[in-house]
Amino acid sequence: MLQLTRRSLGGALALAACVLSGCADAPEFVSTVDKFKVKFGTAPQTSDRVVGGTRSVTYKVETSDGARSVTVTELPVKGDEPPEFVPWVLNSAKGDLIRAAGGKEESSGSHVLAGKYAGREFSASITQPTRGAMRARIWVVGPRLYQVMVIGTDAYVQSDLANEFLNSFQLTE
Repeated sequence: MLQLTRRSLGGALALAACVLSGCADAPEFVSTVDKFKVKFGTAPQTSDRVVGGTRSVTYKVETSDGARSVTVTELPVKGDEPPEFVPWVLNSAKGDLIRAAGGKEESSGSHVLAGKYAGREFSASITQPTRGAMRARIWVVGPRLYQVMVIGTDAYVQSDLANEFLNSFQLTE
């Protein structure tokens, strides 16, 4: 009887650790408002803000080793922007993220979402909020800028959990 109790307790502790840190088999989080899905591993906290009339919402899960986040920003677009607009937005957003983290770019490349949306994938060493690393992917999709990021310790940013999170991001429309 005592052994069964220990097993039950061990299973409960393993389940709790999985829920708190994220699991490989965790269900996807779906945002119907911002039209994406991603495997956070647990329900994210959200923060919504408007700056200069531009809406931006961040979905985030934090752990002791780092954080996984998706930020969606409504871009002030009219629909008749020149072809260089998207690369300019992507490069500006990448630079802003790295600067805000007191970072230094380590690698960068193109990343296409859903076979048609131009994007950037990059990594950086950072100093803010603490020393560590960042990996991010960003895309412009119509009037939205999607930023999917993992930030934290080097081990956390390179973990299977971080890879699964980054690779699981999809648009729902």
